[in-house]
Amino acid sequence: MESLSPVNETNKQQESILERVRQLVSSPFAQDVNRRADEFMAFKSATKESIFGELCFCLLTANTSAEMGVRTQQAIGTDGFINLDQAELRNALRNAKYRFYNLRSEFIVQSRWIIDELPALINSDDPFSSREYLIENIKGIGYKEASHFLRNVGVFSFAILDKHILRMLLSQKPDLNIKVASRKNYLATEQVILQMADDMGLQPGILDLFMWKIATGKLIK
Repeated sequence: MESLSPVNETNKQQESILERVRQLVSSPFAQDVNRRADEFMAFKSATKESIFGELCFCLLTANTSAEMGVRTQQAIGTDGFINLDQAELRNALRNAKYRFYNLRSEFIVQSRWIIDELPALINSDDPFSSREYLIENIKGIGYKEASHFLRNVGVFSFAILDKHILRMLLSQKPDLNIKVASRKNYLATEQVILQMADDMGLQPGILDLFMWKIATGKLIK
């Protein structure tokens, strides 16, 4: 697959996506997005335990689905994420019919040390450093998961390169490099969304909600 085109290149396919977003921005759906954004922003003053619960949600969605993450988060609860030992958490995840109960229970237990740091991280004036810190120090967290977590706790600076978003972009921009496993490729592809957000006058994390609606028909955190 060819390399990513320059992000400042005018592209008819991107314009098509932006037009669909503009239609949603002018529709009643925008009110749902605003309410969801307010829910995310409330985490700025939430307890460190609640913030950790959202980090666990994002750990659980990796290689699964947002729906499964929501169901599992509701089944385990923040207290479970914080207080169950690894064996208990593994069994709870398995009972909740979560697929990767062995590995993710290990990741969650090993990440508990960061609980005290989370309020400062999500309220930092340098969200890009916060994202790098999470990626470097929390097992199971890559660029997509870190961006997802930060968006869900009120930091709207990033693009969440979920498979649905990448497929939508690729379907309309065939030269796009959607292999985002490496830092270099993720950040390069992210620039496409950041440019689109700038063109729309939207924060990237908010644009993601509109694009998810286009890609999946749903509004999920």
